Amino acid sequence: MNIKLSNQLNMVGACLTIAQNAENKAVWDGHGPADFALDLARLDTDYQAALAKAAQLDGAQGGSADAKAVAETALEEAAHVLARALTVHFQKTSAWQRLRQVDLSRTDIGRLRNQELLARATEIRDAGVAAKDEPGAAGRGVTPERLTALTAAIDAFAAVMSVPRSQIVNRSTLAKELETDIAGLLVAIGQLDDLALQFGGTPAGDRFVETWRRARMIIDRGGTNGNGDAPKPAATPPAPPAT
Repeated sequence: MNIKLSNQLNMVGACLTIAQNAENKAVWDGHGPADFALDLARLDTDYQAALAKAAQLDGAQGGSADAKAVAETALEEAAHVLARALTVHFQKTSAWQRLRQVDLSRTDIGRLRNQELLARATEIRDAGVAAKDEPGAAGRGVTPERLTALTAAIDAFAAVMSVPRSQIVNRSTLAKELETDIAGLLVAIGQLDDLALQFGGTPAGDRFVETWRRARMIIDRGGTNGNGDAPKPAATPPAPPAT
């Protein structure tokens, strides 16, 4: 995947991370315009699908081992985020037995390999499915969006493990598909830009709008720097301004 597409994909991920932050989610969750929440959930689903396709493309470019590494990292991250949300939820509800199933650090998850990682990620996902409708769960990050993200990551990793390198889809065809998918993500996030503006007017709302705006600036940073080196994509969303 070229640098421009990589940066565009990173930008979408940064915006999703910002919007799903607990403080920012309180600004838009349950508040108008209602289409923001619906469109954000759809964007998250489409973004996870694009990530899976990007992993396939990396496999076509650099071999199945590279594709597996990308998908493995994506799965580890998605499992860790939901596991920590569930940890908080089970601590606050005194569900100690359930807590032991999900109380994993990023290092713990990173040590898991192949089927063991798939199995543990699936356990975390299933624990989230069981807990998502419990009082307080959504406010702690146990949301349908997180469950969808983890399910997509599980499916992507399982797929890249099961497909032999010789059967990986044609590189040029896959690159064109990914470019089209990312173009769709950019259209969708452009519409979310207009909806996000409507959450301004309060200190929390203004912080959300500003951090969203700053994350959007990651877009279109392809090319090289003055030394002829490709710039590194920004993977971490900007911190909200101090109150």
